[in-house]
Parts: sequence; structure tokens; C-alpha cells
Amino acid sequence: MKNIKFKFNLLVNSKLYPFILFLSVLVSHSLSIELFGATVIIAFSILGFLFCDDLKFLISPLVFFIFIFSEKSVASGIFYTKPYLIAIGFVSVLLISLIIYFFIKHKDNFSIKRFISSKLFLGYALLSCSFLCNGLFNFNEYEIGNIIFAVALIASIGFIYFFFYSFLKTDESLKDYILYVLYLTSILITLQLYIGYLGQFAIDNGKIIKESIKLGWGMWNNIGGMLAFLLPVHFYFATKSHKLGVLFYFSGIVSYLAIVLTLSRSSLLTATFIIIICALISCFKGTNKKANRIITASIFILGICGIIVLWNKISVILGDYLARGFDDNGRFEIYEHGILNFLDNPIFGGGFSSCYVLEHQFIAFLPYRYHNTIIQMMATCGIFGLVSYIIHRYQTIKLILSKRSLFSLFSGLCILSMLLCSLLDNHFFNLYPSFIYSLLLVIIEKTE
Repeated sequence: MKNIKFKFNLLVNSKLYPFILFLSVLVSHSLSIELFGATVIIAFSILGFLFCDDLKFLISPLVFFIFIFSEKSVASGIFYTKPYLIAIGFVSVLLISLIIYFFIKHKDNFSIKRFISSKLFLGYALLSCSFLCNGLFNFNEYEIGNIIFAVALIASIGFIYFFFYSFLKTDESLKDYILYVLYLTSILITLQLYIGYLGQFAIDNGKIIKESIKLGWGMWNNIGGMLAFLLPVHFYFATKSHKLGVLFYFSGIVSYLAIVLTLSRSSLLTATFIIIICALISCFKGTNKKANRIITASIFILGICGIIVLWNKISVILGDYLARGFDDNGRFEIYEHGILNFLDNPIFGGGFSSCYVLEHQFIAFLPYRYHNTIIQMMATCGIFGLVSYIIHRYQTIKLILSKRSLFSLFSGLCILSMLLCSLLDNHFFNLYPSFIYSLLLVIIEKTE
């Protein structure tokens, strides 16, 4: 048993482990055999809780799991059938039990005093309380969905921070490890998108039909937002890696082109701003400054020339961007409702289930949201929520600016990218991006 435990720990602490999960998820999603990928991830997670003394094993499963679900399977409704619901319930209870077991087993490593003294504790605590208090005085319209979504948010944002801050052993190698996992995640989503273009997505007379860009776990905005969120990771390795820097730089360009092909305007706007910053940093920081300057200048010139020469074809393929332009796509109407909701319920907001619902049906288990983090906090959690978010945001900015390393710089750019996208979309409240968000903040705080 000791030999098995030793070998398992060697595996999960190596870079081969995330790559195994990466391949499992890619194959599962591409062939719509989610059961295979889920089995691999759940099996590794169970063994990790039993054999590991550190939560490093859980990073890859936590990040990769959501990307298993394909559009074919989600559209079929198979995950809402009785056998799957029973299986999901059983696995959920099992994993919760293992978390409790892990907590009890390693309780000597936990210090409530140390956790309370963490630099982000107050913001996370207030934010979690504000989620629980959403719609508190709006009793006439209060729904059970308010508390369900609040608990989901606390689990994805607050509990992840608490659990990993308490039980993740940190050292210098962890910084490259987490960004390596996120790099694989970006490559995974990019490949899923390009595979979708090989047959799944609709193209009419050369024009991409935006509404067909769905990968099961998310549609065009979700895909573009995640790729924009992870874009700086490519340039971290392009700046740091001496031998493979050029490869990482080009993978960043490929990822940026994937964002263009999602037809998500908010993601493209954010990604363009972020990639300019990343490219400039790579030209003046790290070990590949000269090479990155040449690549940056070459890509800029070739890009301009390519747009001019191929504009007729590009304008057809990306016609959705030109057709929509700066149209708000109903955002202002949603924002207006959010402000009125806040004015009607200023202290604790109207609650998560009080959001304005458009004509189209949204995902059944999530409330419709306001497509803007500030409006969302005001409308659903009131002044208490908004102040809590501001305190949390102040603490995160202060933490990131206090660090002086490439890791904190590019991790901060990842977080900035998600937050900028969240000013026009729901990424901060989409649950799965928040896992990565809180993981990055834990590692920024604990490793430097």
C-alpha cells in the first residue's frame, strides 16, 4: 500500500498527470462519451483524497471537469434523466464525504487564526455573506432559487479559496504548475472550438452563424470569455521559457484567433486589449525579449497586410461582427431593470431569482443574470453586496500589486481579463471560471 501511495503521489505531482486528464477530456468531449472522462477524473479525485496529503492533485480535476460536456449530449437532455441524476447525486455525496474525510484527516494542518489573518479573508467573508442575504427583505418575490444559487456561488468562490488556502502546500514549483494546467485548458478549449468548426457549427454562404457556436458546456460568449481569461498564460511561458518561448507565443496567437471565431464581441474587445499588454511585456521582460520583438513586429505587419488583402473574405466569414457593430443586444434594457430592482430593494437587493428574463429560455438550473458584475451585485444583493464586492476587489488589487514577479503579473492579467469580460457578460457568476479565479488568488498570496 505504501508503494502504491508513493507512486500515485509521484504521478499527480508530475506534469504528466494534467496531460492525462487533458487527453481524457478532449476525447470524451469530441466523441460525446462523457462517462469515460468523468470516470477518469472522479477516480483520480477519489484516490487523491485517500492517498495525498496535499490538494495539488485536485487542481486539474477541478479545472478540467466542466469541459467534458459536449453539445450533442447536453442537447439530448440525457443528463436530466433519472439514471444520470441518481449517479450525479451519488458521486456528489461521495465527494463531499471525501472532502470531510480529508479535512478531518489533516485537521492539524488547519489553523483558523492563520486563515482569518489571510489578506483576502475579509472580502471573501463579506462577499459570501452578501450572497446568502440576497433578496432578504424582498419577501413577496423570494424564491428557493435565491438560496440555491447563493450556496453554489459560495462553493465556487469562497469555499475554493478557504479549502485550498488551508490545505494546499505551496512552493515555487506550484506557480508554473497551475499555469501549465491553465495552458492545457486553453489549448483544450481552442481544440474543441476548431473541431466544432469541422462539422458541428453552421456556416451559411461563407458566413458563420453565431447561434450555432455551442460546445455543450458553454456557448459563444462562454467560450470566448474562457479563452480571453486564459490568454495571458500563453505569454507567461513565451516570456519565461527560453527554449520553447516561440511556440508558446504562437499558441497565444492561435488562441486569440479562436476568440475571434467565437464571434463574442465582449471577449474579442477584452482579448485585444489583453494581448497588446501581454505582447508588450514579452518584448521587454523575460528571457526571449529579442525574439518576441521580432515575432510581435512580424505578426503585426502580416496581420495588417492580411486584413487588407483578404478583407472581402474576412468580412463575409466574420459578418456577424459587422452586422451587430456596437448594438447593445438588449443589455441596456437589462441594466435598466437591474437599477430599478436595486432602487426597489436597496439594502439586500431583489434576490438572484428576480432578474429580468428575456424571451428565450435560459439554462434551467441557473437564474438569468444581468451581464454586468456591478449591476448584478446591486440588483440582487443591494448595497451590502456592492460594498462587499468593492472591499473584495480592493483587497485583490492590493494583493496583486504588492507582488513583483512574472507569475503575479500574468496571473493578475488573467483575473483582469475575466473581470473586464464580466462587465458585459456573466463570467464571474458562471461558477466554473470562479474556481480558477480563487485558485490563482490562493497561489498568488501563498507562494510569494
